[in-house]
Order: sequence, then C-alpha cells, then structure tokens
Amino acid sequence: MTATWIAALVALPVGAAVGAASRLLLARLGRGASIRPGLLEPVAAVVWSAGTASAWGSPRIGLVIWAGALLVALSAVDLLHHRLPDALTYPAMPLSMLVVVLTQVFAPGSGSWWRAVLAGAVLSALFGLLAFVVPAAMGWGDVKLMVSLGILLGYLSWVSAVVGVAAAFVLGAIVSVAGMVLGRLRSGSPIPFGPFLLLGTWVTLAVPALTDAVVHGI
Repeated sequence: MTATWIAALVALPVGAAVGAASRLLLARLGRGASIRPGLLEPVAAVVWSAGTASAWGSPRIGLVIWAGALLVALSAVDLLHHRLPDALTYPAMPLSMLVVVLTQVFAPGSGSWWRAVLAGAVLSALFGLLAFVVPAAMGWGDVKLMVSLGILLGYLSWVSAVVGVAAAFVLGAIVSVAGMVLGRLRSGSPIPFGPFLLLGTWVTLAVPALTDAVVHGI
C-alpha cells in the first residue's frame, strides 16, 4: 500500500472528527444550524480523504484540507437556511491567509501570497458589485466568502481563481437545470450559491488538471 493510500485512510477518521466538531460548532452559533449526528461526519470524512489522496506530497495539501473544512461547515448552513453566517465567514479570512502564508513558508515558490490577497480583494469586489446590481442573484454572504476562496485560489494562479469561479457557475447551472427537469425547482426558485462556490474552489484546488486543461486550451 502506497503512502498516499495510507494517508487517505488516516484522513477518514480525522475528517469524521472534523465533521463532528463542525456540527457542534454550528449548533452553538447564534445563526448557525442544528444538524443531526451522522450527516456531516461521513461527508467530511470523504472530503478530507479524497482531498488528502489528491494532494498528498504536494504543497497544495494545506489549501485542499482547509477548503474541505470550509466546504462541509458552510455548505451545511447555506443548504439548510440559505445564509452564510458572519461568525464563520469573517474568521475564515485571516485563517485562509494563514494557510497561504504557511504554505509559502514550507514550500517556497509554490504560489504567491500577494496574488492571494489581490485575488481575494478582486473577486469579492466583483461579487459585491453583482450583489449590489442584482441582489436576487447574489447574497452578501457569498461576497464575504469570496475573500477566503479568492485567497486560496489566487495563491496558486489567476487561472485557478477563474477556473474555481467558473466551476461554481457551471455546477450551479447543472443543478438548476436538473432540478427543473425533475420538477424539484421552478424558474426563479432561490438556490444557495455558497455550496457551489465552495465545491468549485475545492475541486479546483484538489484537481489541478482542470487548471492545466484551461491553460493548454488557451
């Protein structure tokens, strides 16, 4: 058994513990969510294990693991209540920057912290403009979330930032169309966009081949 598979197996119980901790944290937040045991734990276990397997031995490992933690906790609230609590999105900003700085310290040349800061500012500004012009299309919780996601994606490259956002819109469109075809959604039905932003970011960080495909396709 290779080191990658061993790490992925170890990540399963660690991820489950992170899922349990996220569930308890969300229950304590004033605008969090009450989630029954047994839901977040297996999801977090799979996300952490898959992320570890995809990035093991790469400087991306910290980015992927942290993005996975955000994916599980924030998506749970947004899917249930259509909101992204400030109690999570605000602390995520400095913590995401810390992950980026530590990545650069332990793996010099793996990315750029200043580009991470700039990407976080640019993406959140663009999403803020969209939320201001078309409030029904974008919430301010998504705008705040994009600071952290922009930092993580921008650390790797501008192309990664573009791919992560594009992936979110593609995933959102697919789910919307599928929901309407199945009769679960109607035209204009509100859909939480946070989970798509989080999943698009996680996939982009975990599967660099997506970014490479875009670069080679240009």
